[in-house]
Amino acid sequence: MIVPAAPTGVTLEVISATQLRVMFGSPSDNGGDTITKYMIEWSTSSDFANAESSTHDYLAGGSPFFKNIEGLSTGVYYYVRVRAMNSQGYGISQSSTPSSLNPHQKPSPPTNVRLGVTSDSMLTIGWSPPLSDGGDSIAKYRIEWDTNPRFVSASNPPNKGYVDLGPSSRSYTVDLLSPEKSYYLRVYAINSAGSSQAQMSDPSWAFPRVQIPGAPYSLVCHPGDSTGVIEFSWQRPKVPNHGIQCFSDRDCPTPYGGSLPQTDGGEDISEYELEVNERPDYTGSDGRLESHTGLQSNLDNLYPGRMYYGRVLARNSVGSGKYSPSISCTAPL
Repeated sequence: MIVPAAPTGVTLEVISATQLRVMFGSPSDNGGDTITKYMIEWSTSSDFANAESSTHDYLAGGSPFFKNIEGLSTGVYYYVRVRAMNSQGYGISQSSTPSSLNPHQKPSPPTNVRLGVTSDSMLTIGWSPPLSDGGDSIAKYRIEWDTNPRFVSASNPPNKGYVDLGPSSRSYTVDLLSPEKSYYLRVYAINSAGSSQAQMSDPSWAFPRVQIPGAPYSLVCHPGDSTGVIEFSWQRPKVPNHGIQCFSDRDCPTPYGGSLPQTDGGEDISEYELEVNERPDYTGSDGRLESHTGLQSNLDNLYPGRMYYGRVLARNSVGSGKYSPSISCTAPL
């Protein structure tokens, strides 16, 4: 007689946020003697340093055998192996498949879920990660929208639908919507254990309508080639007026039949207003307010050697958007 061979069919699965279950079968060779018990070992290290162990000796029902490993730390990966024992001692161990797993559960809902009206055909929803990922990495987020607050309408797309997004996504814009309908939106976080509870947006509903433009971005200035001249330039708004980026990885959608991303609120930008002043709160006597249809301005007759602050806003038929962050430049001598 010799020690038994390794157990067969050793598999590992997640039971809860603090439990794993190992399943295994009898060895292909019992060493010529009856198997009396099995040893289950687990460790956070693949070399089983500081391993904990437990035995399973109720064998009357025959294989496969099951053992729940309890009291584990949520989210921590554990390696598991099993060995069989007969009168000659323990045989060689067999590692589980997969070799390690992390006890986990479904995540908590996403946080800071907010809804913004982007235009008369678009709504944008933004969110932050859940407070708990359940002990497992978030695999994706699901965005759902409907014209019914219980999400049970018979509406067809695009008035009802859902989309799954990657774990790094923090916003999404639903387009091709009707300004005649109100829409409800919610978000789920999903890991390998399943989906969180839905988190409704704040506000819970909105209807698409035209908006003021977002703030221009990338405002820059530098001294001009002549005394008392400062050159300003800026870019078209990149984020809608509500402040939620349309998507985490790209610009806002282009409206049907349009050519530019819908950061103008659904109405063409008619002009930009550039405000320049000697004081950062724009209350000084040496200031100027100018309107432009383009994306740059050369201001002359400024006081040489004086620092000036500048900011710019966009305007459409609905009204004026927010100012960009201020910048400062010194008029050349």
